[in-house]
Amino acid sequence: MNKDVIEKIFDLEIFQEEIEIYNAKLRLLNWLYDEIKIQIHLSKKLLNEKGQKLPLNV
Repeated sequence: MNKDVIEKIFDLEIFQEEIEIYNAKLRLLNWLYDEIKIQIHLSKKLLNEKGQKLPLNV
């Protein structure tokens, strides 16, 4: 294989890993949204405190 093909394969693997991370973040946000809907009685202050502690910038 030539160098360009190897670089393209490497770029594709990185892109696939980035998509997996993005999908994991979406699943986390969907779960959080569902939890908020289920536990609607929680106060806005408590939700804001919990939300500030989420590690979304991984």
